Amino acid sequence: MIVAKFGGAVLDGAPGVLRACSTICSLPSPQLVVVSAFAKVTNWLEQIAHRATEDSAEAFRLLQSLLKHYEGIAAQLLPEPAYSAWLNHVIPWASRLDEIIQGLSIVRELSPRTLDMVVHYGERYSSSIVAAALQLQADVPVIPISALELIITDEAHRYARPHIDLTRERVEALLKEYRGKQVILLTEGYIARATSGQVTTMGRESSSYTATLLGELLGADEVRIYTDVPGVMTADPAIVPGAMTIPSMSYEMANTLAELGAKVLHPRTVAPVERARIPLVITSFQQGETVIASQQQDPTTAETYSVALLPEATVITIETEVANAQLDPFCHALSAEVPLLWRHHFRRKHTLVTARPIEPTMRLPLELLPESTHVEVQEAAVASLVGQHFIAPSQMESLFGIMAALPVLALQGGVDSRAFSVAIPREGASAIVGRLHALITGIPQQPLHHEVFVR
Repeated sequence: MIVAKFGGAVLDGAPGVLRACSTICSLPSPQLVVVSAFAKVTNWLEQIAHRATEDSAEAFRLLQSLLKHYEGIAAQLLPEPAYSAWLNHVIPWASRLDEIIQGLSIVRELSPRTLDMVVHYGERYSSSIVAAALQLQADVPVIPISALELIITDEAHRYARPHIDLTRERVEALLKEYRGKQVILLTEGYIARATSGQVTTMGRESSSYTATLLGELLGADEVRIYTDVPGVMTADPAIVPGAMTIPSMSYEMANTLAELGAKVLHPRTVAPVERARIPLVITSFQQGETVIASQQQDPTTAETYSVALLPEATVITIETEVANAQLDPFCHALSAEVPLLWRHHFRRKHTLVTARPIEPTMRLPLELLPESTHVEVQEAAVASLVGQHFIAPSQMESLFGIMAALPVLALQGGVDSRAFSVAIPREGASAIVGRLHALITGIPQQPLHHEVFVR
């Protein structure tokens, strides 16, 4: 079985859906297709939810605009009676979104649970349109099965984690009968259901994780992720125009890149296929792909490198009254809210670096710190050089040369031999990525006309 995931960047309107359907039909059956929300729709739904607490009329206007967007895409793809059948299918979803907006306008407060309920409709609408369009093209049955029935998670809304054993039971119960049959199964990424029955989401960009998790549980032969770039590249092409596709890499390098900000890899994507030793292919509708699989180090082969950027990291500096103060309770509580990249301490000074920003609404658990503690929070970006196996000494020497003129906030090296990371001010981070890329490729840096902050 092949598991194929199509991200929102490639499901960009009717042409993107048609290309996805053609690609699906060209792959051998059986297969499981995982789809994300259409391009920019998750942001659209988040905006609707937030506006509903302040201006319900504006929220309803935004919702109607979104529904018209969906109807326009469906009308281009589905002739009658398929279009009317699809429209009747989604009417209850529009009604439910109306009810949620009305409720938010009364309580004037948006909880993570309610936000999950709103945004999960992005995946449900996209999967319904792709399923209807695919049924018109495919030569084998297309069977939609909602991820709400497949993936069971904890109660941590917005960044839920699946219960693997419970999810395995659901996958066995719902998908076992289709193994070996000529069918196309279709489900959503990103969304799931908690043990309580509430809708949850597993973190932005987690549809790829849905695909690899289901691939592991199904014992897939291969997992393919279709995105808007031709594989994992030597840097984000939005920042470095000369970035090149890396044809193959190890699970370990891919894992490290994902943790350090590679745009095409969610931090949890690689672990399931690594456990199951399933090849993971990152590709696009264009030529070029990256195959992620087990690799042995070959001393005769030049080391492969990539540059990753986390553009909205945070550096937290904590100075305590005594040396070696115990900060584990604070770090544990903090990591439940935002991914913690690394922590260092020397005598009374502790440095923590997070992968995401500390939002204004996020409360730091300062009560868990010792008394007479000074805390400083700084916005930062984290630029990382990642190698297939290690960072060569010559590269390290050049890396320190690049950093010589930087106001470095924190460094990380030695814990993972294949990566070296530096936390720096956000302004100028793109330029540093360009210089690191020039270092590893020998290609002169092309100047950007503006800063690019992407993840």
